[in-house]
Amino acid sequence: FEPYTLRYLKIMNLKGTCRITSPYLREYANDSIWAAQFRCSDERINQIFEAARQTFRQNAIDIFMDCPSRERAGWLCDSFFTARVEYDLTGKSLIEQSFLENYLLPDSFENIPSGMVAMCYPGDHYNGSFIPNWCMWLICELDEYVQRTGDREMADKMKDRVLGIINFLDGYRNEDGLLEKLPSWVFVEWSKANQLVQDVNYPSNMHFAAVLDIAARLYNMPELAAEAYLIRSIIRDQSFNGKFFVDNAVRKDGKLVPSGECTEVCQYFAFFFNVATPETHPELWQILVNDFGPKRRETKAWPEIYNANQFIGNFLRMELLSRYGESPDKILDESIGYLYYMAERTGTLWENDGAYASCNHGFASHQIRILYRDILGIASVDKIRRIIRLNNIGVASLDWCEGILPIDGGILKVRWEHDKNGKLKLDTDAPRGWVIINDTP
Repeated sequence: FEPYTLRYLKIMNLKGTCRITSPYLREYANDSIWAAQFRCSDERINQIFEAARQTFRQNAIDIFMDCPSRERAGWLCDSFFTARVEYDLTGKSLIEQSFLENYLLPDSFENIPSGMVAMCYPGDHYNGSFIPNWCMWLICELDEYVQRTGDREMADKMKDRVLGIINFLDGYRNEDGLLEKLPSWVFVEWSKANQLVQDVNYPSNMHFAAVLDIAARLYNMPELAAEAYLIRSIIRDQSFNGKFFVDNAVRKDGKLVPSGECTEVCQYFAFFFNVATPETHPELWQILVNDFGPKRRETKAWPEIYNANQFIGNFLRMELLSRYGESPDKILDESIGYLYYMAERTGTLWENDGAYASCNHGFASHQIRILYRDILGIASVDKIRRIIRLNNIGVASLDWCEGILPIDGGILKVRWEHDKNGKLKLDTDAPRGWVIINDTP
């Protein structure tokens, strides 16, 4: 009997007598994350950071887990987000390296088709179930892993696996070049989007285009980049209705007909995977920025567009706000709106926006990346070139903010504050050999 998680312990003796002596709890958690620090003048944000750190340390021991109790296995997609946090909190990617090797070492995965990989591993699914979307997240994670670590050897070893995945997916491309009728468990996110996955699911195709671009870049296969360009063009023609991107199209009398159903997360997929940009779709972008977010259930804006959920739409939204230069204050406010109630209630961050499933979900620790990058202002730490880039220093409406990040060869310290006269003061310290560049306008 191994109760990996508990909040309360109640001992019941139904018959006879017993004596309880020295009950204790032995923690099974990652203990390499305490050097990293984050503090600011808003205690709500500090509480969210601590909840995110607890969420990571309980879910990142030997692999990246979903949660420390019922799902102690390494799911793809979740790992894409959690791996970023490992690098931020520890300065290394040791767990991620092992995680990726799990997908590299087996010659094949039993019970699922050739070319496909297990949706979580170790975890053989004897019923033959797999998630075709999750193999695409594996390729996205591999791409970022190589950028983080410079471990080109991993990419080379994974080439056959990556091309095997693409070859498997190619078998489901229709006359337009889009993936159609993907098999098994097609997963976009925990929302209405998961009910709109057939026959042609446009978020899945948006993701596929990104995967082709990654493979083209990793393995010098420009023909795959050309295919990605065409797929994005076809998606724009078929899916965009003039206002929003439609989630799917269905076959009627042999022809593909858009369903007319639109989800919030589909819009985020379009921007996240470069089918759309604020320049190509400015009206849609302004609608997403101004009308969507954590308060939309209250405002009831655009009720015909199904709401996103915590996994993964809300976090894709935060990534897009950052990528396209929305203000740190907006990111700060939405972080509080999405996550503060979770931090207050359980001291961890959740899989969904309600407390009805995993309330300690590893991927949600990704909020740590958001706080370091968008609020403190550490835009990137390039281990390969030993360059640290800062941005948005002092832009957030905080009196002060400070953080410590372990990096290769030591630690990085950044602190900024506004004095009584409103003047910004910035202090930084990095190991010898590292260069700090401040790109704050």
